[in-house]
Amino acid sequence: MHSIKRFSVEDTEQAKRFFDENGFVILRNAFNQSCMQDFNLEVAEIIRAHLAKAKIEDNYPEDQIFDIAMEDLEKKDHEFIASIYDTIFQCPSFLRIISEKSLTNSIRNLMGKANAPLYGYTNRCRIDPPKDDRRTYGWHQEVFYTVPKGNYLQTWAPLIRNTTIENGTIQVAIGSHKEGIAKQSWNEINGRATQILVNSEVIDKYEQTSIEMELGELLIFSGYLAHQSGTNTSNQHRYSLVGMYHDVSKLEFEAPRLVFDYRGLTPKEFFDSEMDG
Repeated sequence: MHSIKRFSVEDTEQAKRFFDENGFVILRNAFNQSCMQDFNLEVAEIIRAHLAKAKIEDNYPEDQIFDIAMEDLEKKDHEFIASIYDTIFQCPSFLRIISEKSLTNSIRNLMGKANAPLYGYTNRCRIDPPKDDRRTYGWHQEVFYTVPKGNYLQTWAPLIRNTTIENGTIQVAIGSHKEGIAKQSWNEINGRATQILVNSEVIDKYEQTSIEMELGELLIFSGYLAHQSGTNTSNQHRYSLVGMYHDVSKLEFEAPRLVFDYRGLTPKEFFDSEMDG
């Protein structure tokens, strides 16, 4: 494993030089620890709320709620896990984390645009269960997964617990951002999400490494950097922050329209049920 230098959020010039050369940078102590603790508590309560919805008796000790409870919800119905995903990314404690001033200032510094207005895109808490790679992608860039022709940087950070090689931490191809938009193939894989994968001859040109990270650390990387998640061979779920920040001032940037697909009653169905009575 390649030993990766860390920077403090104040090391703006050194971090920018490292980023420009390697396509990524890791910042120490990027998050407020109180916000991280609040997030843990809120996620635990979100899981407990879904246990109640699933009619699963909640007798889980604190050290099992992020793993055993999640496994039991998956066994009951994967839709409970999907609902947890869609709840976490809009919970207040998560929104505070992704809006951390040190994070957004670091994004702007690495963009070289101190006053860039930012648009957060698909900022999520990713949850990877043990020994399950159905939602794991091969080596890819994000250029075809986001707003086309955008100027953006990506973020990745451990949540709940540290990330390790064993639990499938992120892997990067160092310096591969210099390819720009790399040669890629579009892959429709039965039972899995579409994968747009960077050709192996491109990846083979660059040193590849897994980046183990501690809670509070933040990885920021270029949208052109080839990366992938490792395989979670541990017995625990891996929780990680993933997302992007687009520069709104780029002429080609257009904010996508948001479409809500209601799991239960739609507002119109609710209206009809109330008004018909």
